[in-house]
Amino acid sequence: MFLGVSELVDKCIGSRIHIVMKTDKEIVGTLLGFDDFVSILKSKPSESLDF
Repeated sequence: MFLGVSELVDKCIGSRIHIVMKTDKEIVGTLLGFDDFVSILKSKPSESLDF
């Protein structure tokens, strides 16, 4: 069985996530929720920039 993006992200709510942006910016936090466009809401986010 294959999951859609929203089902997969829904299973991750409450989990710690690590996001790597196209610009190589990295964001880490706990996934609190998302909307129909898979915009995310995190608690206590931190970011790391490698120059």
